[in-house]
Amino acid sequence: MKLFHARFAQPQPGGAVLVHEDDFYLPDRHAVRRQLRNKGYWPIHIREQKPPLFEWLDVRSRNWQLQLLRALRFQSATASAGTALLNIIEGEQDSRRRLAFLPARTVLKGGGSFSESLRELRLMDAATMAIITAGERAGDLKGVIQHAIEHTEEKGKQYKTVLAALSWLSFDISNIVGAVWGAQFGFIPYLKNKGIQSTDPAALERFNHAIKIATWINGTLLVLITGIIIAAVVLSGLYWINRHKPEHFTSRILMKTPIFSSYLRNVSFQDSGKLMARLLRGKVPLTEAIQIIIESSAEPSSLAYWTQSQDRIMAGMEPARALSRWPMNKAECDQITTIQSVDQLAEVYESIAGERQLMAKADQRRITILSIVIMMVMFGAVVLTMIYLLMIQNQGFLESLQGLRNGT
Repeated sequence: MKLFHARFAQPQPGGAVLVHEDDFYLPDRHAVRRQLRNKGYWPIHIREQKPPLFEWLDVRSRNWQLQLLRALRFQSATASAGTALLNIIEGEQDSRRRLAFLPARTVLKGGGSFSESLRELRLMDAATMAIITAGERAGDLKGVIQHAIEHTEEKGKQYKTVLAALSWLSFDISNIVGAVWGAQFGFIPYLKNKGIQSTDPAALERFNHAIKIATWINGTLLVLITGIIIAAVVLSGLYWINRHKPEHFTSRILMKTPIFSSYLRNVSFQDSGKLMARLLRGKVPLTEAIQIIIESSAEPSSLAYWTQSQDRIMAGMEPARALSRWPMNKAECDQITTIQSVDQLAEVYESIAGERQLMAKADQRRITILSIVIMMVMFGAVVLTMIYLLMIQNQGFLESLQGLRNGT
């Protein structure tokens, strides 16, 4: 399916002709021409409309998603959701957004449902679409739009948190790498070329020996840091490619990494617990909600938990027993085993998500302290080496001054 804009003529009684323009969402130009001719129109010009290259950055942004959901919540109070969406589309003034809206408008004009039109819009994620679809099936579409808004807002907060953490980590890594590279290829060669103002062979030998030590220390740090960065990038890429395979060796490495594995596990269960609560309150069936969480999970222990829980539920086990297992701790398992209804299960997972959030914050503090310590050790090694070189150089300079004084 492609987007097209057509100019066409509409014959009028008495030989007059009216020229119109409209947008179409059809497989090719022939389909557009055929549809116009079937309606008695004469095509004049048909051109394909292509979305902007970075459409996801400005048009299909999370802000637009929130604006659309809030507008739907407001307008659906006095009209059906489909009519509200069509009114929003017809009232849109931005040409880029009108182009993005075209598939949804075509579905609505063709008699499609509200959820089908939103799916063609390709703006909402799987969880948001599941909440809206379930609400449409249950006849409570107006009520679940609020849950969809909450989910989108929470996802935006999580994205900002992850971006801030990655930015801080990148800042630390760039500082360390910059300091080591500057010392290895800038400061040490400068001192080596400048040398010391002394003719004493012992002083020259000490200085050259210090240069060798500094070069070896910085070279070792440079190789070590470069190797760690390359290994981290390769392992991260392999892990992301195989993120839905808990038995992959990268998943096992991640689960055994101290502090980081605990932090990622707690963050994953915080996100999936909140998502489960929103999906259940949005009237999404339990098995469908678990499948959505499986598709959106990447952390190995969380993925294994939801996958095995789904398998047990599909095998006929009671949800309370199927869901009360590792990596849930004893207190969390006790909460799950006491559930009597879907509403209670939503409350339990919301409570678990809150507890995991506190645990994740504690792990985050440990990671921050660890990164600061590593950065200080790296900087300390570089700075102490440079201070040692400067001491040797100054000592040689003082010895040369002493020799000049004695010579006079």
